[in-house]
Amino acid sequence: MLDEKDHIVALNLLETGFSRALIECSHEGILINELVGIYTSSLLPRTQLAAAHALYLALDRCRDMVHVTNDKNIVQFLNKVSEKLLGYKTEEMMGRNLSEIVFYENSALMEQQLAKGREFEGNMNCKRKNNQMITINCRIIPFCITLKKPSHYIYVYDTTYLSENSAPISPASSPLHPPLKTSILSNARKSSDVRSGVSEGRRRSSLQKLHTLQLEAPITKVITLLSNAVTDTTNPETAAQIDKAIDILKTTELYVPHLKEDRAMYSDPVATDLVGALLASPRTAWESRRSSSDSARLSTIKAIAYPANSRVQVKNFRGPQELMDILDNSLDWNFEIFKLEVLTEKRPLVFLGLTIMNLYQVPATLHCDEKTLQNWLAIIEHSYNAENSYHNSTHAADVMQATARFMQSKRLKEILEPLDEVAALIAAAAHDIDHPGRSSQFLCNANSRLAILYNDLSVLESHHAALTFKLSLSDDSVNIFKNLDRDAYKLLRQNVIDMILATEMTKHFEHLAKFMNVCSARIGDGQETYSDSLDMSVVLQPDNVILVKRMMIKCADVSNPTRPLKCCVEWARRIAEEYFNQTDEEKKLKMPVVMPMFDRMTCSIPKSQIGFVDYIINDMIEAWDVFIDMPEIVGYMRHNYEKWKEYNEQGISTLQDVEKLQQHPEMQIPRLS
Repeated sequence: MLDEKDHIVALNLLETGFSRALIECSHEGILINELVGIYTSSLLPRTQLAAAHALYLALDRCRDMVHVTNDKNIVQFLNKVSEKLLGYKTEEMMGRNLSEIVFYENSALMEQQLAKGREFEGNMNCKRKNNQMITINCRIIPFCITLKKPSHYIYVYDTTYLSENSAPISPASSPLHPPLKTSILSNARKSSDVRSGVSEGRRRSSLQKLHTLQLEAPITKVITLLSNAVTDTTNPETAAQIDKAIDILKTTELYVPHLKEDRAMYSDPVATDLVGALLASPRTAWESRRSSSDSARLSTIKAIAYPANSRVQVKNFRGPQELMDILDNSLDWNFEIFKLEVLTEKRPLVFLGLTIMNLYQVPATLHCDEKTLQNWLAIIEHSYNAENSYHNSTHAADVMQATARFMQSKRLKEILEPLDEVAALIAAAAHDIDHPGRSSQFLCNANSRLAILYNDLSVLESHHAALTFKLSLSDDSVNIFKNLDRDAYKLLRQNVIDMILATEMTKHFEHLAKFMNVCSARIGDGQETYSDSLDMSVVLQPDNVILVKRMMIKCADVSNPTRPLKCCVEWARRIAEEYFNQTDEEKKLKMPVVMPMFDRMTCSIPKSQIGFVDYIINDMIEAWDVFIDMPEIVGYMRHNYEKWKEYNEQGISTLQDVEKLQQHPEMQIPRLS
């Protein structure tokens, strides 16, 4: 025991810098243990703390703007660049929801990626203290402490061009009253670059014209703000970038897809061919050669003659119990469409269509009898080309079945009216009617009658929509619209046409981008009490309901990779066969080859499917799942994607390889003998 004097000595020693007192001991092991304890409990933490302070200082002084939030998006840290660029002091930002100041247009996609623990990169819109908006590229890194779900999010903004030239924000400056440049600065800029002065003069002249407009569109306001920013900046590179942004905004098609450069994609010629052909606009007519192919082979009179026989066959059909059993499962995602194709002898659309349309009470909504609906389905199915390996009535029935299944979701039941459901089923059934088994690009290159009729614009989709109504109105026995009043018919027709035209792949990214904007509307946006629920008041706006219906038929149209594996493989075989036939004909007629890699002797079917998922449908299907809560479509897509990778590694490539694969018992598909 220490006496009082010893206590005083120990305290004095502690005050002079000693942190620990050891009892005198001659045992070496005890002393070593004491030293190890001192190192791990005192020295090592001090070293780590010093390193943390150094990192903190580096982060605070770095040129990039950095924000750190917790899992509720509440700001925990911001560095000095943030105060300089945005104008908010540390005490104004700490404890505040970052979404009040920084937001991303497609927030649903961002949240989905971050929730999975993945990094996300995009252009963030940042609101400065003076209410000016600046757009900065940002990388968001989720950080997990417990290894379960992200506990913090680190926002790193690339401010290479902004941080050097952004002056501290004063309350006097605002978007409406930008700070004036001094005459000295103006003279310096003029003397250094005469062309820059001329460019600035043109911008100011254009800006004055914008201010004199009686009506100001939102895009005009954006261009005005950007023009103000150009005149304010002293960095020529920043000014050039803003000028380029203004030029882009002045174009008429802001959502036209431009694929980002992807080295992986360019290294895969099959994926490049497929994606490029699907998204490409038609070439000019003078580049093309004329072909004897013509997609409109059926006359209306010939088509009308068919339903009489068909009507008797369907009405008196006493098929096997197996057919009745399969139709009982018409709303299951695992629906056996190829089995139905065999049982109905390649007439699945009439049987499945009548079943599904009765489930959705289509005759009652259209005020038509079931016989007329049956006749309509028969004439539509007869107008599909049974010779096509893919674009035939089985594909139409499959798309209609997918659409019907989607409409079972709680979300779509809240959004769609009965007439919307009817329009969706009609559009799905007829969306590829009279498809020639060749792409729109092929028809344009061939100077076909349809390409000339529709001016090389949405050739096939325009033909599908027009022929649907031409056949429907051609005879009273098939006219399912005859009892609708004028307004209801006009609305229904508009919806059907819009959904059929939405299946055109050249507008894929346009529709997807607009849909993502709708999905980003969440309850509690910009407030601390944030909800994962969609803001239905936004979704239910008429224009947004149209976007939802477009996305629904688009997802149904390309749902093959989201079906069970054996169905996915069969659909891939069929579409590859159709593409190969087109390439064969193009070579035979010495036409431009739209997809040169789709040569039946060399093409890899697994690679084409991997590329299709990667670059076309993955984001769309994941967004659609978030919207309607149907996880099986994402589950099947990911499973099939991994299988295609396995098949590619195993050397499975050609049609013959795929057909051999389909001989395995678990991969067999019913076929007509």
